[in-house]
Amino acid sequence: MSQTSESFFPSFKKEEFFPLLKSFAFFFFVLASWYALRPVRNEMAIQGGIFNLPYILLAIVIVMGLINPVYSWLVSKIKTSRIVIYCYSFFILNLIIFLLCWSFFGEVGRQWTGRAFYIWCNVYSFFVVSIFWVTVINYFSTSDAKRVFGVVSAGGSLGAFFGSTTARYFSTEICGKSSISDLGPISLIIFSISCLLIAILISRTLTSSNASNKEMNDNEIIGGTSLEAFKNTLKNIPVRFMALYILLWTGLSTAAWMISLTIIQDWSSDPCERTAFFAQIEQIVTPLTLIMQIFFTSYLLRTLGIIPILTLYGVFLLVAFGTYATYPTITAVLVLTVLIRVFEYAFNKPTRETIFTSLSKQDRYKSTVMMDTFVARTGDYLGGQSVTILTVFGLAIGSVAYAALPVAVLLSIVGYKAAKSAKI
Repeated sequence: MSQTSESFFPSFKKEEFFPLLKSFAFFFFVLASWYALRPVRNEMAIQGGIFNLPYILLAIVIVMGLINPVYSWLVSKIKTSRIVIYCYSFFILNLIIFLLCWSFFGEVGRQWTGRAFYIWCNVYSFFVVSIFWVTVINYFSTSDAKRVFGVVSAGGSLGAFFGSTTARYFSTEICGKSSISDLGPISLIIFSISCLLIAILISRTLTSSNASNKEMNDNEIIGGTSLEAFKNTLKNIPVRFMALYILLWTGLSTAAWMISLTIIQDWSSDPCERTAFFAQIEQIVTPLTLIMQIFFTSYLLRTLGIIPILTLYGVFLLVAFGTYATYPTITAVLVLTVLIRVFEYAFNKPTRETIFTSLSKQDRYKSTVMMDTFVARTGDYLGGQSVTILTVFGLAIGSVAYAALPVAVLLSIVGYKAAKSAKI
């Protein structure tokens, strides 16, 4: 009995306890910062009159493409210990500027602030999370990552819950629609800034749990060029496969979400009922993800390895699209959305970060950020645009789901090849 228990629950070394605890708290405050901003983003989007999703996604892709070379250039020039300080301080300065614009501009100014803030928020959410993982993966070896990254991810889930709860405190919900007063955005932006400041302080105290890790040097300057991430994606086989994997996964996920939205619209025309349904999904996903991250992620990574996890995503999406094509019901949307989101947060994301620990520092600091930002958002755009184009040309939503099936199979194949190429 005890032997089974020891194999199921990971054992933590004494010297890695504080790095693990600090990583947990670091991720807690990073996601608390973002999840507090989500309702502000939605409110400013309404103020800005943004309704066309494909154009929004295209703008986000362009911004991501412009920012990545700037980020790579910065990383090439500064010490690794200062990356979090520089990048998070930049985002804090942005938040202060948006706060001033929102507070002192007139109605027209608020519309433009809303448009800019909606796009910026999508950039912000992926960069702060990606930079967190870039920092943390340097403090744990690949074998350590299989044991601890589930626990680290749980810190993010708790932070997301804390940030969402704080946002709800400052908002007033009316019949399924959230209306936030002027005090709401101001309070939540200040809260978000505070969380990022705490995250910066925690990141400054992180030290490697692996005393023999000779590569770890906080005073190291990575070097390279601003286009290193783009070049390495083409010439480095593991990076190339992971980039293609992320592109396919985000494209399919966005397509699945747009298809599910049409099913939800057909199910109910009542905004209150639809909002309650979305809330129900969140109520199931958050605790279930947390349970998986704490109790199952480490065990599955250590026993099954990365190949089955990366391969399974395509299988899940294959089932999802097949179900939406043949059985387009609200129950199917509920079950499949929960399944896919829990799998992503609890298993697939920690697995991808485990693979990233085996990459060179150039790729860890540059290529992984580009994949999590520019490549992922390109996948979003392509997935959303594909659904839009196919429906414009007269294909029913069930036919669109059928068209996605071969791409889901391709995702599993690429996932298998990405896992094999990582050699961990």
